Parts: sequence; C-alpha cells; structure tokens
Amino acid sequence: MKVLIIENDVIFADMVRMYLAEEDFTVQTALTAQDGLRTFHSFAPDVVLLALSLPDVDGITLCKTFRQQTQTPIIVVSINSRASEIIKAFTAGADDFLSKPFGMQELKARIMIAIRKSMQPPSTENGPEIPATVLSSQLQLDPVRRFISVNGDMVETTFSEFELLKVFYHNPYRVFTRDELITIIRGIDNHVNERSIDVHITNLRKKIESDPKKPKYIQTVWGLGYRFAKP
Repeated sequence: MKVLIIENDVIFADMVRMYLAEEDFTVQTALTAQDGLRTFHSFAPDVVLLALSLPDVDGITLCKTFRQQTQTPIIVVSINSRASEIIKAFTAGADDFLSKPFGMQELKARIMIAIRKSMQPPSTENGPEIPATVLSSQLQLDPVRRFISVNGDMVETTFSEFELLKVFYHNPYRVFTRDELITIIRGIDNHVNERSIDVHITNLRKKIESDPKKPKYIQTVWGLGYRFAKP
C-alpha cells in the first residue's frame, strides 16, 4: 500500500515516513504542493496525507485540485484544529482530518480505514443490495462505477459523500443519526465529529438538490438526524 505525504515540516514528514515504512507501507514525501502534484501522478498512491501549511500553495487549494482529478482518499493533517479549518478541509474534498499532535497508531488506523473504504465500499445490513445502477427521474447513482449524475450531468463527489448517498439510497425514509452515519462511513473509526457529517450533507445538497436550502432528497429531521426521500 502506497502513501504520499505532502508536508513542508521535514522532521515531521520524515518521522511519519519512517514509521509507515516500518509498518510495510511504501511511502514517498513531497515538501511543496507542486512536488506533491508531480509525485502523485508518478507514484499513484492509495492515500494522500496532506498538510494545510505549504510554502507555495495552501493545502485547501491543493485538496480541491486533487479532488477535481481523483477520488483517492485524502487525509488532511494540521496543527490548526479549529472547527472552521476542519470545515474548510471537508468542504474542499478531504475524507478525513487529523489534528497534530496525533499518535502513530491512530494515523495507521485512519490510513487503513481510508484505503479499505476506497477499495471495497461497505455494504449495509439495513436494506437489500441495490442493483448496479439506481435511477430516478432526475438522480442516478451507479455504485459499481461510482458516479452520480443529476439531470444527466456527471457530479463529482468525495469518497465519503458517495458512501453517504449510497447508504441513503439503500434506506429511503429511514432516519439516521449523525453517530450512525459516522459509523457507516468510517467503520470502526469514530474520531470524526458530528460536524463533519453536517459538512458532507451540505456539500451533497449543493451537488444534487435544485434548491439546497429547500432539499427534497436529503431532509433534516430536527433533533434526530437525516433521511433520504426518493422522488
């Protein structure tokens, strides 16, 4: 399994690289956004560890660039753990967020979860298996080729956004709490807070709803969570 570390803190990047190498990961590092982009295309990693503070381009901008090109899982790492920064990262397309300092075992767990989810999307025990392509009059979801289209136009989503929508499709009108959604898209990892779910839902609404402020698909059930209403 291959990990690309894009981090301008040489000591930190080298520490993470050595640990992951000892855990049998193949690791490459880049100190700038430009080096990160070049290395990404030549190295083809299974997951990217992306710092927010880079000398040439900020990590949020680079995250958006990656997300326009690939669905490879992106784990943002930052010493800045303010809610506003976490929201920016998820909005830019990050799949996970780790606040420095963090334990190496936790990092490994996050990486393994991200890779596992990207290679083998989770099945749900809460409903029947959906067919290869699910259609409505306006919204189309293909879990095999992993794409969503709205009114015939392809819509780019992050890995987590796609998993959320797929789970909703499995279970129309079922109310999911935020904790349930975290468990579904993160497996055994419950470190991601409830706010990240809200950000993913907001992003999904912007992508699939004709009026995100008055959603007809992903509906809020006040005091409980969210549900999906099939058209």
